[in-house]
Amino acid sequence: MTGTDDHRPDFQRMLRDSKKKGFEYLLVYKFDRFARSRHDSAVNKAILNRNGVKVISATEQISDTPEGIILEGMLESFAECYSAELSQKVKRGRKESRIKGLYVGGRVPFGYSVENKIVKINEKQADIV
Repeated sequence: MTGTDDHRPDFQRMLRDSKKKGFEYLLVYKFDRFARSRHDSAVNKAILNRNGVKVISATEQISDTPEGIILEGMLESFAECYSAELSQKVKRGRKESRIKGLYVGGRVPFGYSVENKIVKINEKQADIV
């Protein structure tokens, strides 16, 4: 599962299962594995809370105090910021690769092939194209 998408099938099943009151805690490695969007985190934690489930991080010790609420919110903000920065870097890298003429993924058009990350004319199909 990834923290950037709350439409994950197993995540949605976990939310549905929480309604059955079969568990009281959801243990995550880090809060950013639960969600990388503050909105998604708040909405899904509210659903779990309503169903009697508390989300606990194995690596981030957050107390049930007003200060803990602030700290958890800060961690969620950092996770969202990290995700946005990573997305920008990936897009920039893909753009730079395209400018250099390198293959960046996707379907290779008929008549072309990829060799050493460079899209080249496929000589066997060149006459058809």
